[in-house]
Amino acid sequence: MSPTLSADFEARVARALQPRMHSLGLSDALAELSARHATRPVEIRKEEEGGAAVLRLGTASLPLPSHVARPDLVPQIGFRENLMHLRMLEEIARDLMAGERAILLIGNQGTGKNKLADRLLQLLRCEREYMQLHRDSTVQSLTVEASLSGGAVVWRDSPLVLALTHGRVLMLDEADKAPLEVVAVLKSLLADGQMLLSDGRRVLSAAAASAGAAGDLIIHEDFRVLALANRPGFPFLGNDFFKECGSLFASHVVDNPDAVSQLEIMRSHAPSVPHQIMRRRVAAFDELRGLVRDGLLSYPFSIREQVSAASPQLPLHLPSTSPPH
Repeated sequence: MSPTLSADFEARVARALQPRMHSLGLSDALAELSARHATRPVEIRKEEEGGAAVLRLGTASLPLPSHVARPDLVPQIGFRENLMHLRMLEEIARDLMAGERAILLIGNQGTGKNKLADRLLQLLRCEREYMQLHRDSTVQSLTVEASLSGGAVVWRDSPLVLALTHGRVLMLDEADKAPLEVVAVLKSLLADGQMLLSDGRRVLSAAAASAGAAGDLIIHEDFRVLALANRPGFPFLGNDFFKECGSLFASHVVDNPDAVSQLEIMRSHAPSVPHQIMRRRVAAFDELRGLVRDGLLSYPFSIREQVSAASPQLPLHLPSTSPPH
């Protein structure tokens, strides 16, 4: 067994045996395993394998396309690398390596779901079609969209249809805001590989292509879905997307980064702020989130608000009785 696989195995064992290890007084051994796994670096590198380019993302490896037809559709973002987000990218990449075609990232607003999705597509050089869902989304708007051309309204294929016919990645943002009838259509597409378009055309999986008729659209083998959803309940007030069709996705919960990762992100945004001040800011936001968990505050403060407070122009004064952790 390779060292990287051994580290992953140790982490799974530590999580599974955590209650029993505590009851037997083996907390020190558990802490050692957890610390070893938490500090394992996640390296990103590109290599050649059998004449083809491969992306190594920690313990995952995925092929890179030899040619990108639409480079303008590949996300180009600024990404603040930190251990927690790199480990999340590694987990998502391992799902893709295992053949998963639909990934769900679920968590509070501002925890970095969009950044993670775009960074992965940037590394893999994947063309992305973006669609943001909302409470007014309809089944028709899911498949066609209107645009103005020469003073006339022109109907064209939606990002969903373009993604499944051209083999691109469809990013569904705010999936929890979609009405249930829209979710039902998405569920049918992912579960059965079938969908009826508003103009009468049908979408069929490659397995059912032989039974199709002229004009039917066949789902491309490279078609993938990256759905982003907020957790249900206050203050987001969306539908429980995971309850409706979570079984069709490889799901990942995106939480706020740990203290070490928070420091890495905030230092990159405000390198001139003294380390001691930055640690106090991390401690302050961790305390706010603790109050949310205890039910004393209702708004779940995210890393997004934390970054906005990291600017040197926005000093955060804490009492001297609140030591950094």
